[in-house]
Amino acid sequence: MSSSSSSSFVLRYFPIHARAETIKAMLSFSGTEYKFETPEWPQQKSEQPVGKLPVLIETAEDGSEFVICESYAIEVYLAKKFSLSPSDNAQVVARQVELRSQLKDIYDYAVLHKHASPDMKDVFWGVFSSLATDVVKYHEKFLADNGSNGHYFGDKTTYIDLAAYGTYRFLTDFIAESNPDAKEFFSKEKAPLMNKVFETVAAEPALAGYLATFN
Repeated sequence: MSSSSSSSFVLRYFPIHARAETIKAMLSFSGTEYKFETPEWPQQKSEQPVGKLPVLIETAEDGSEFVICESYAIEVYLAKKFSLSPSDNAQVVARQVELRSQLKDIYDYAVLHKHASPDMKDVFWGVFSSLATDVVKYHEKFLADNGSNGHYFGDKTTYIDLAAYGTYRFLTDFIAESNPDAKEFFSKEKAPLMNKVFETVAAEPALAGYLATFN
């Protein structure tokens, strides 16, 4: 897939594979070149909208800038800009948001568990375990209903496929350092159809540069 955008992009985030993975994958998949910046933290925190990362800065040909923060908002914008959503149908859009929100919950509770105090570790692990089990079951059925073809919608890679892959890499590359058990909920044995999505996305030629960042 090639991008028709004449804008230039800067993505600001920490030098880790975490909340910006889906954004990176979307930019790469769309054929969009972008500059990746890692602000000095916390020295440059006040320079970011609401003091948070990631931040995306788009500069148009006329020099005007569009600055947006919050990972999900950035993803929704890029999905629209690069036609990565499967449809504008209201029900399809709502379903995509639902699936993405579930993956975001997986991310959030994995992070909460990673940084929890010792007396709260078991609490957050219990929530994560229950949530991951339910999400995998739901997503496996959804993928089966779509034909078990390695895609969530139709027969081509869309935003939610990239989001699922980004979540998987987050669990296997970032969270696994402190909790290797987290990724087991998404093993080939427990989530065969989700793994087919991961494999399909990883085989996309447009993502070769992005995937190389994990080596």
